[in-house]
Amino acid sequence: MRMIKIFNSSFISIWKWVAFWMIFLGTAFQLYGGNEKVPNDIRWIRQSLEYERLCEQVYQRSTVQILKVLKKESKKKNLALVVDLDETVLNNSLYQVERWQAGLTFTQDSWSDWVNRKEAGLVPGAKEFLSTVRKKGVRVVFLSNRMNHNLEPTRGNLRLLGVLDPKDLFLLRLDKNDLKEVRRKEVTDGTGRMKKVGPLHVIGYVGDQMGDFPSDVSKEFGRINFILPNPMYGKW
Repeated sequence: MRMIKIFNSSFISIWKWVAFWMIFLGTAFQLYGGNEKVPNDIRWIRQSLEYERLCEQVYQRSTVQILKVLKKESKKKNLALVVDLDETVLNNSLYQVERWQAGLTFTQDSWSDWVNRKEAGLVPGAKEFLSTVRKKGVRVVFLSNRMNHNLEPTRGNLRLLGVLDPKDLFLLRLDKNDLKEVRRKEVTDGTGRMKKVGPLHVIGYVGDQMGDFPSDVSKEFGRINFILPNPMYGKW
């Protein structure tokens, strides 16, 4: 009888551990990959090889074209590349997963909390591309709609991913009226926040939404404008 009790006790203990690890691994599986119960747009970003290959393809094309432009612009100084951050360099799909699974949508406060966590991943191909253009003397200007008070955690996230350079410039949003169009003009004119740096000669733009590009160069996609796939959010 005593042996049966010991056996039952051991059996129950084993199953408690099994249950614990099933729950733990199941949660990790859902948050960081695997068969996530999320909409197809988010799942495509997080799980599909097609997304990875498309991003790598865009960045490979970007590298080839920017190097061609550099040959033509070799005598010009202060060359720069304007690059968006979210879903262009930083992959924030985990934020989308967490919000969806909690039955919540985007809010500025929750987004700020996410940025402060510095847990965004890296968009495939971004690291190699940025490294190549920097070696050619091109300055990277990160022009993003992240709020300016999130600058330090943004820099910290990039540093953790190995894609931050001391010469990088950041033009984040001061308020809702601080449009990207205004900041792009500051880059090319050397005005406002760019007054100390001076005007830069922009040789290309990289982003994931049409708002990341000047309207007057809208026909230059594939040559100096390069757009990454992002079905998770946007203005359509």
